[in-house]
Amino acid sequence: MNTEQLRHQQATGFPRLRFAPDLEQSYRKTRASLIRQRARPVSIAGLILFLIYAAMDVLTLPAELARVTVSIRLAITCPVIAIVAWLAFRPAPSDRTFEQLYTLAYFLGGLSVIAIIGVARHMAFPLPYEGMILILMFGYFAMGLPFISASLVSLALVFSYFMTELWSGMPGPAIMSNLFFLMTANIIGMVGAWTSEYRHRAHFLDRQLLDLMHQAARDESRRKTELITAASHDLRQPLNVIDITLENLSPGSGEPGENPVMTQLKDTIRHLRRLLGTVFDSARLNEGMVQADIRQTPLAPIFRDMDDFLADSLGSQAVELQIDHHSADLHVLADPSLLLRVLQNLVFNAVEHSGGSTIRLFAEAIDQQVRLQVTDNGAGLPPELEGTLFAPYVRGQGPTERPGLGLGLTIVREFVALMHGTCGVETEPGRGSAFWVLLPAPVTTTPGSGQGSRTLSGYERQAV
Repeated sequence: MNTEQLRHQQATGFPRLRFAPDLEQSYRKTRASLIRQRARPVSIAGLILFLIYAAMDVLTLPAELARVTVSIRLAITCPVIAIVAWLAFRPAPSDRTFEQLYTLAYFLGGLSVIAIIGVARHMAFPLPYEGMILILMFGYFAMGLPFISASLVSLALVFSYFMTELWSGMPGPAIMSNLFFLMTANIIGMVGAWTSEYRHRAHFLDRQLLDLMHQAARDESRRKTELITAASHDLRQPLNVIDITLENLSPGSGEPGENPVMTQLKDTIRHLRRLLGTVFDSARLNEGMVQADIRQTPLAPIFRDMDDFLADSLGSQAVELQIDHHSADLHVLADPSLLLRVLQNLVFNAVEHSGGSTIRLFAEAIDQQVRLQVTDNGAGLPPELEGTLFAPYVRGQGPTERPGLGLGLTIVREFVALMHGTCGVETEPGRGSAFWVLLPAPVTTTPGSGQGSRTLSGYERQAV
C-alpha cells in the first residue's frame, strides 16, 4: 500500500470494519499478532479467576452440585485456558491460527458456564445467570476479540443459554427476563467492540502512513547525503582547475606585474570556495553527517595549518593576522578538523565584517579548559546583533559587499557543540570584538604523533 491508497482509505472510511483487500490482509496479520500478545496476561488472569470460582463452588454450593461444577471447571475450562496460555508464548501455531483457537477457547469457556447453570437448574439450585454476563463482557473487552468474531460467538452463547433454560423447565417469564438482560449486555458489548475495533483500524492507518513517511524521509535523507557528497566533490573540481589556471597565467601573487583583474578573479575564487565550504558544512550538519572524532589535540599543528591556509586565502585583503604560536603548546579535547574549521570561520568573519586591520588568534588555559580567542581592532558589533549573532542567516555589515549566507557563526556554534564546548563574543563599540571558544582540556597531556603529522578526523573522513 502506498500513501495515496492509505489516504483514500481514510477518506472513504470503514464503517463495516473492512479495508481494501491488500490492506485488510496486512491489518488482520497485525491484529492477530497483537491478540497473541494480549492473550498472555488475559489467559493467565482467566485461569486464576476460574480456579477461584472452583474454590468458591466448594465453599458455597451443596456438595453434590459442587462436585459437578468443580469437575467442569477443572476438567474442561481450566485446561482449555491453560493450553491457550501455553500456545500464546510459543512461536507455533501462526498468529492467525492462534486467533481462531483463542476464539474457540472463549466459546468453550462460555459453554462451560452454561453447563454449570444447567446442572444447577436440574438440581433445583437457584444459581444466578450473572456468570453469563461476565463471560460476555470478558469476550468483548478483556479478550479483545475482533467485533465479528466476538459478536457471533456471544450470540451463539446467548442462544445456547436460552435453550438450556428451556430444557431445565424454567418458566417463560423468567426466561424472557433473563434473556432481556443478557441481550442488553450483549448489545452494549457489541457497541463497545465495534468502537474499539474502529479506533484500532484508524490507528493502524495512521501508523502505516507514519511508517511510509518515515521511510520516505529516510530515502530523501539518503538521496540528500549522496547529492551533498557528489556536489562537494564535483563543484570544487572546476574551482581548483580555475585556480590553477589563474596561477599559471599570472606572474605571482603580490608581484608588481600582476594584473588587477587577475587579482580580483583570484579573490573571487577564494571567496566562492569559502562560500561552498559553508554551504556544504551547513548541509552536512542538517543531515546529521557530521560526527566529532574527539581526541587529545595539540594546538600547534592547528595554528600552523591556520598560518598556511590564511596565507593563501586572504589574497589581496590588507589585514594582518597575528597568531600567538607560544600559546599553541596547549592541548584540547576536540576534533582537529572541526576545530580548524571553527577558527577559519571566526577569522574570516573578522576579516569580512570587523573593518579592522589586525586580527589576533591565541589560546589560554583556564582551570580544566582552554579558551581560544580571535580578536580584532574593528568597529565592534552593533547592540542589536549581540543576542542573535550565532543564529542562522544573521549577517553584520562589513567593509565589503560580498554576498554571504550568514551561516558561518551558526556553523561555529554547531561544531563547538559537537565537541562539547561553548562559544560566545565580547564586544565594545569602536574597540573591536573578541570571539571565544571554550573547550575541555585533557587531564594529562602526552606527546602527539609527531610535530608535522596530520591525522584525518571523523569530519574529514566524511567530507572526502
